[in-house]
Amino acid sequence: MRKTVKFIALLLGFVVFLCSCAQSAEEMVPEFSIDASSDLGGFQCVWGYAGTAGDTELGFVSGTKNADMLLERKAELEKTLNCKITPNYTSSMYDMLRAGVMSGSQPFDIVEGDSYTMVVDVRAGNLSGLSALLDIQNVEKWGTPNMLQSLIWKNDIFGVVPFAWPDIMYRQSGHVLAVNETLVSRLGQPDPREYVEDGVWNWDTFEDVLEAYTYQDAGNTIYALRSHPPYFSINMFLSSGVALSTFQDGAVVSGVYTDIGREALERANTIFNVTHKDCFHPETGSVGHEHFINNEAVMYLSWCYELTSGTSWIMYQMDNIGILPFPQGPHATPGVYLSYHEGLGNSTGIPFNAKDPNAAAVILSEMYEPFEEYETKDDIIDYMTEQIFYDRRDAEIIANVVRNTEYGFFREGARGVIEEAINTDKGVASLLDSYVSRYDQIVEDYMLPHYQGRVAVYGE
Repeated sequence: MRKTVKFIALLLGFVVFLCSCAQSAEEMVPEFSIDASSDLGGFQCVWGYAGTAGDTELGFVSGTKNADMLLERKAELEKTLNCKITPNYTSSMYDMLRAGVMSGSQPFDIVEGDSYTMVVDVRAGNLSGLSALLDIQNVEKWGTPNMLQSLIWKNDIFGVVPFAWPDIMYRQSGHVLAVNETLVSRLGQPDPREYVEDGVWNWDTFEDVLEAYTYQDAGNTIYALRSHPPYFSINMFLSSGVALSTFQDGAVVSGVYTDIGREALERANTIFNVTHKDCFHPETGSVGHEHFINNEAVMYLSWCYELTSGTSWIMYQMDNIGILPFPQGPHATPGVYLSYHEGLGNSTGIPFNAKDPNAAAVILSEMYEPFEEYETKDDIIDYMTEQIFYDRRDAEIIANVVRNTEYGFFREGARGVIEEAINTDKGVASLLDSYVSRYDQIVEDYMLPHYQGRVAVYGE
């Protein structure tokens, strides 16, 4: 294969221990006022990373060009800022962070891991509010508000991602369709990227493609699509143009309880179980991509990180793979590809009882500056096209999806009704009715505080 850059998946700790210590909430977020001093007085910064030592340099695979650039930057910052940055790679980082909160002796000055677990610390008050420490309005550097929603709570934002770094921005979550272009060509079908370019990549075209891509080969069925059922259901829902939740006039409104959202779930149920059920790979009970790699399906509904996060993933196991957004419904905004995530890798925060949060913020801000070779998003797209993907359109699609991914409140149970909608035999409307009280509680306990934080940080 022509790919030269290697990646590694983050080792994620799914820890459910919840600390009871909490910071007192303030009514308004203090204004950003970082002191970018060139001398931190020998500050010893311990950077906790939820991963394995030797595999990665703060997210970049050890031994790669980007990892080398990261190490050069680290050395430069230690010299120019008069500090020492010591990474601490450990799969028990979250436990250590929380133990430090409880004991008052914090082992870390900066922590980096997966937001699926970090959201526990956000809500518990274990992390410092960042609005007064970082220029959080720079979404091209730190990530968009909808991406970071799980790291925002009540009155501030408590975590960011290195969104200006190559490779890593492409590992943030969201779904795309990976397409085996070799099989498409063998079927005599046009390059499906053309459907996107021509503005006809919609649900009707998608149903046509499901039929066209399902065929027999030497007595074996090659299926059009391999998909975990909940992911198909939630992408049908989001591609209708509604969000999982929005904030209107001080209240959270769930897109699930709208006519457009309900119609999308009903259509997902019909496609998956009735009209095109024979077009889906029968193995649907797991998230895995092995059936796609084994050429048992023409398309695979993939998490973005399943494409590039390690050499065992799709772009390193297959040739001539194209990337499509999920097809859009009639009410969607053309060219805006909504998706969702359960957790963001490389989510980074500062413990509230770190030795010196201001000094840690200076180091974090300087470390996560764009690299000279990749100063703009176009530079990153060019790089990813050259090194990873087979067409610039593929790199552009993923960049679009990642920017527009939103927190799905999976661990809180909000995906349940969307997940069940694809399999229910009692009707989607009846299913929605049975979930009203559960959704109301999720809105009150979780969605509303996160939206209040978004307004506090980014304004109305």
